[in-house]
Amino acid sequence: MAPINFPQRDESADDRNVTKLPPRPSSLEGRTLGDYTISVKDEKPLRRIGWTGFRLFLQRPDSRHCTGPVIEGIHSSGGKGVKPWLDIEYREDVDFSEGEATREGISLRRLGLDADLFGTLERLIPPGGHIMVSYETDGAIHRETLRLLDAGVPPAATPMGFLLFRSGFTLVKNWYLAEGGHEGPRKLWGEKAPDTEWEATFRQRTERQVREFLARTTGHGSAELDEEARIRAEAILAFSGRGNP
Repeated sequence: MAPINFPQRDESADDRNVTKLPPRPSSLEGRTLGDYTISVKDEKPLRRIGWTGFRLFLQRPDSRHCTGPVIEGIHSSGGKGVKPWLDIEYREDVDFSEGEATREGISLRRLGLDADLFGTLERLIPPGGHIMVSYETDGAIHRETLRLLDAGVPPAATPMGFLLFRSGFTLVKNWYLAEGGHEGPRKLWGEKAPDTEWEATFRQRTERQVREFLARTTGHGSAELDEEARIRAEAILAFSGRGNP
């Protein structure tokens, strides 16, 4: 498991522009993740007012783009009583292959770039907004998240939920909406607190969940996943200043 850190927001002039101007995925064009550069493609308005479809790709220093998007989904600019939000699918394994003969790829998790990516996405969401991420895509992070949720691990202590928590979405919920036979994929829903009072409330709720989890004595079928979930839970408490550092 990669070392855990909570990235600090860089309040540069570039960042301030993202919050002052109407937030759009295209504002992330050219931002860097380690040695890679974000490329925003297929940004287009959807049928609902304020909804924008988009896909994020990564570009290597040699200008080669990955073959599929690392992020794909919808950005909403919000509306009356609703702050901007994201509804996305995430792929942590990035393929740069040009053909079947040579396979080239990276894992954002192994490189520690996954937290940077979600920290970049967070710039699009103001206080009071939210992000939804499907965990039913066929990737290791999705399978691990689903398995731990089914075992009763708090959403914020799952691999996907912890990415959201680290990015400033301090209340993470397991969300599933049955739509009369047209059910969408199950998702984690991360809430960004609208103010400091709600931030304290969100953190208290999350802390209560992870403390109850840490107090359990039974495992969840996989010693490795269980141990990593406990490490994440302890990191959440340490971040809040109430747990063991």
